[in-house]
Amino acid sequence: MSFLNSEALIDLLVSEQLLTDQQRQFIVLHKGRQRQKLIKQQLACRRQDDDCKQEKELPDLVDIIVSFDLESGSDPKVPLTEEMIMRAVSNGLKIPFKKLDPLELDISIVTKTIPRSFAINHLILPFAMHDGILEVVTYHPDNHLVLEDIERANQVTVRPYLSTRTDIKKILAEFFGFQRSITAAETQFGTTGTSSTIDIGNLEQYVRLASTKELSSSDQHIKAAVNHLFSYALEQRASDIHIEPKRDLCLVRFRIDGILHTIYKLPKAVHSAITSRIKSLARMDIAEKRRPQDGRIKIGRREEGQEAEIRVSTVPVAFGEKTVMRILNPDVIFQSLDNIGFSRRDRVVYNSFMSSAHGIVLVTGPTGSGKSTTLYSTLKQIASPEINIITVEDPVEMVHEEFNQIAVQAQIDVNFSTILRNILRQDPDIIMIGEIRDLETATHAVQAALTGHLVFSTLHTNDAVSAIIRLEDLGLEPFLIASTMLGALAQRLVRRICPHCAEPYAVDAASLRKLGFPVTGKETVELKRGKGCLQCRNTGYLGRLGIFEIFPMSDQLKKLIATKANDSELRQVAIREGMTTLREDAWHKVQAGLTTVEEALRVTGEIDVV
Repeated sequence: MSFLNSEALIDLLVSEQLLTDQQRQFIVLHKGRQRQKLIKQQLACRRQDDDCKQEKELPDLVDIIVSFDLESGSDPKVPLTEEMIMRAVSNGLKIPFKKLDPLELDISIVTKTIPRSFAINHLILPFAMHDGILEVVTYHPDNHLVLEDIERANQVTVRPYLSTRTDIKKILAEFFGFQRSITAAETQFGTTGTSSTIDIGNLEQYVRLASTKELSSSDQHIKAAVNHLFSYALEQRASDIHIEPKRDLCLVRFRIDGILHTIYKLPKAVHSAITSRIKSLARMDIAEKRRPQDGRIKIGRREEGQEAEIRVSTVPVAFGEKTVMRILNPDVIFQSLDNIGFSRRDRVVYNSFMSSAHGIVLVTGPTGSGKSTTLYSTLKQIASPEINIITVEDPVEMVHEEFNQIAVQAQIDVNFSTILRNILRQDPDIIMIGEIRDLETATHAVQAALTGHLVFSTLHTNDAVSAIIRLEDLGLEPFLIASTMLGALAQRLVRRICPHCAEPYAVDAASLRKLGFPVTGKETVELKRGKGCLQCRNTGYLGRLGIFEIFPMSDQLKKLIATKANDSELRQVAIREGMTTLREDAWHKVQAGLTTVEEALRVTGEIDVV
């Protein structure tokens, strides 16, 4: 009898204080009946759902204990989970526990060290190889003969770790499914090339992603591989997927919390096929490889009821077409303005913009600074049946039924300025312009504001006050800027300290002052940082939030604009009237324990203070 099916497991959990004596008696008394109940549920699932047919193992004592929904013996508020049980087994048997993180695993080691059927039957997953030592995770702590077989077959020394059955099965299904699809596709496309079918259009296509268990070799291989990339990106909270052709391989990278991570290194032979599949889904011309193209896909995951929109961009580079896909999750794009990072003062100022009857509000910042999230969240909050909201975007980032969204189509001369010429006939209350790029667009925006409309738009400037200078550079008259502009805000995104591993630490105040942070009257300052944990993949960060600087148009600023004052004069007045700079807002969030000094410096740049 295996350890995980014996009463020795129950004794160990009692000694590790995960079970009380009363719970032990309950389990011993009811385990037989509960096992039969779980087996019946498993059989019923197999009859009704094809996904369950792959489930061959009968429930063991760990499954039975977890199914009772017991509370931890040491902390009644904490439910007893499979991971807690396996960590207790690890501690009791002196076998280290390994929490599996897909981003840390090498797909070639996982899939090419031992056969798939062997790994699945014995629940063993190899994850690292160095100096003749193969590190593997296993679910069964008494798999000694199996580990010896691996040692003989691979001529290595095996170092075992324990992990949960759920994690091992999930990784094996994902990695072997993806690898089989890629291997089959490499064989198929290595010599024959890609399909030359042309499918041109500008419509949104919905794609239901296959579940992990559906990624089998019987699928169309490239279709399965692309579905896996989409599913995996959603699981890992990625904001962008990069598929980059190199000389000898194809690199797949995800941007998670603003940082790029290399996920896969694929054979070069499958790159063109994967790119063609993505372009086909995005209604792009798969035959055109010399020019940049844009498209969009809407994806959905059946098992989680999750949907997202993907904006696709392809561009020719030295070794082929590079594809970048921006994942637009509705839960991220449409947020409450209370949760995106506004300070109390900034929120009051921004509320005054939103409640104005007419005028122009500008949101500035570089690409990827969260401008779209701020604008969409703003429009979502304003939207009501009594208000007509029209947006002009290039491209439409997130389709929302409460807005009337117009996409720029340069190939048929439908651009910002031509749309704005006609948009006032559509009786709008609020207009959102994706970006003011030229004088004609700026002029139409001003005319819309002068005729009683509230206009939101974006500019690419480094700070809020520079928006005024940028409009002047485009050729807009200063008196028009002063009379129509309600104000501007600049923003950036900083990574949020992981709440699961945040810890306090002391910093020398003098060093902070040298970096430009407004620290006064203290020798040391207590701040927070993330020490790294499983939830944040040992980065110390989990999620992002915005930092802002925002100013309303005042009489003093209007006078300075009329005299064509430079940006430093305008900035001094805005600060004197209460504007918090990006650096100051970042410091406030550092003090509040929301982000770190390093993040504040990374995003706002280092300032040498003499």
